[in-house]
Amino acid sequence: MNILVIGNGFDLAHELPTTYKDFLEFVQVYEEYYKTGIAESKEKSVDSDIKKYIVALFGLRYNDSDPLKDSENNPRREKAKELIEELHNLIKDNFWIDYFLHCNMHGNENWIDFESEISKVIQSLDNDMFGLSDYGSIDDDIMNLSNKFLRAKYIKYTSTVRTINALTDGTIEKITFKEIRNRLLTDLNKLIRAFEIYLTEYVEKIKIQKKSPNIEKVEVDHVLSFNYTNTYEKIYGNTKEIIYDYIHGKAEINNNMEFNNMVLGIDEYLPEDRRNKDVEFIAFKKFYQRIHKQTGCKYKNWVDEIKEDYSYYLKRQSEAEKREYMYAEDDMQRLMNRLGASAIKDEKCKKHSLYIFGHSLDVTDKDILRDLILNDNIYTTIFYHDKDAMGQQIANLVKVIGQDELIRRTGGSTRTIEFKEQQKMKEIEGAQNLAADYR
Repeated sequence: MNILVIGNGFDLAHELPTTYKDFLEFVQVYEEYYKTGIAESKEKSVDSDIKKYIVALFGLRYNDSDPLKDSENNPRREKAKELIEELHNLIKDNFWIDYFLHCNMHGNENWIDFESEISKVIQSLDNDMFGLSDYGSIDDDIMNLSNKFLRAKYIKYTSTVRTINALTDGTIEKITFKEIRNRLLTDLNKLIRAFEIYLTEYVEKIKIQKKSPNIEKVEVDHVLSFNYTNTYEKIYGNTKEIIYDYIHGKAEINNNMEFNNMVLGIDEYLPEDRRNKDVEFIAFKKFYQRIHKQTGCKYKNWVDEIKEDYSYYLKRQSEAEKREYMYAEDDMQRLMNRLGASAIKDEKCKKHSLYIFGHSLDVTDKDILRDLILNDNIYTTIFYHDKDAMGQQIANLVKVIGQDELIRRTGGSTRTIEFKEQQKMKEIEGAQNLAADYR
């Protein structure tokens, strides 16, 4: 079995704008065009691929052509109208989008981690709820909110303002933690669907111009993707029989909020004594979303097969040991036992290969990575972009499997892990003539 694990770095290596920063830029430009209207938007310069797509979607002219102009009854025009309104309804007044746009950007690539930011807000809300008493309830009225952005959003419901209102005009506005939680969850589902539209209608229409020599050479029969996109299928997998596991779901334009299966959640943050009883915010967590959205865990079947192969090998070696020292009445029988034992000992364990490309090996995917890497009959090749990236992957891998395992598996006779620098991406033949199709 040859398994390829891919993360968002795989799409980035193929020059696809799949970071959350890219998506936020799309959202900002989209809303700008939606609010200004067609007449004013015609005067805007179209100087980016995002703007070209949005101009085409809105039926505007650029480069002396109007991709959606054919006729009023053009199905593509009707589809565009539906898409325009759906996107606007998903984006407008969305708490998470407003929150992300007001966050301080961080990191060398100037992009924010949606999941860690979502976790901060949810944990603050959880702490505020349980801070009311030892028996805080999701049905309690909020008194105060520790997250600044959340507090600004719901300031009129906080204790200070409620006291002032009660003293001045007798009104007391209340809102429960459940109401805020439900609003945040609805807006998260809207965000995910908007991201799905961005990926399918914009990103996946970009013509990929380069491919990886490393991936091209690997004979893959199983792909475990942490991405929502179909990049591998499109470039490398269209002529092969491959089993895919989209562990976080797959973007499909024909989905909607109800049937979307994309997982965009947070990791468990509660201590062990709370995680199985305090489930008020469970819908924000990755493991819950995987189960609820039925993304499946095909990789577990692959792991079972790998473990069974190794278990069978150990069983045969145990049989060899028993046969070698089995009691024999004469020398001939003793010789036959030893020959039989030697033949079994010479049997090789079935080996499997694991290739990891574009994945940071972050601890958030610890359980999945451990299941795959910590097998003595699987050889893992981890591709890295540069030495800095390799250093970060090593540091992350320590968190995933521990120092002792990492040392044991990267040297000597017990070596099962190898780091390999990515080869330079190469042009796809005829790619220079390709252009994105936003029609």
